[in-house]
Amino acid sequence: MLAVHRHHLGGPENLYLKEVAKPIPGEGEVLLKVAASALNWGDILQREGQYAPPPGASNILGVEASGHVAELGPGWQGHWKIGHPGMALLPSGGQAQYISVPEGILMPIPAGLTLPQAAAIPEAWLLHLKVNVQARDSVLIHEGASGVGTAAIQLTPIAGAIPLVTIGCQDKLQMAEKLGAAAGFNYKEEEFSEATMKLTKVQANAAEGF
Repeated sequence: MLAVHRHHLGGPENLYLKEVAKPIPGEGEVLLKVAASALNWGDILQREGQYAPPPGASNILGVEASGHVAELGPGWQGHWKIGHPGMALLPSGGQAQYISVPEGILMPIPAGLTLPQAAAIPEAWLLHLKVNVQARDSVLIHEGASGVGTAAIQLTPIAGAIPLVTIGCQDKLQMAEKLGAAAGFNYKEEEFSEATMKLTKVQANAAEGF
């Protein structure tokens, strides 16, 4: 199969396609034929040598992928069938034609999403499952123009909470507000912690009036 490799650490000009052995799914794993792989900041840092994959993980880049189940591991008894579409958040290896995926991290693709769209879901859009956000909470989202940030802006109101963001330029602040941010702070121009505390105090006082 073909997979993305790099001559050495550095920029994207060092990336190239290399013929490598197709992985063999082990017990409790499926082989996913990759249709799309998302590009994350972690992939860029790994390419530059600033972020190491977990011990034992593939040195092929790519922490998100979507595709169709191509093979099942030995003694397979799970619910996945050959041909089923799925998406996964991976330790690495997603930028290849095939990837072995443990059943526990392969997820069904929501109805209405294309495979390329699904590949961009796991890292950014599922992080909210790890955060205990309650109704009327104020949630401060750093790097609000990033992939995770833009997803968090849109997910926070679903929980009944209020998204606030920090961003480094005015154009991105305006974009964040269009996505639903209640307020934004340019961390290059103001002390966002003080501004955030002032705003949330005002919101709390206003809420007590109802």
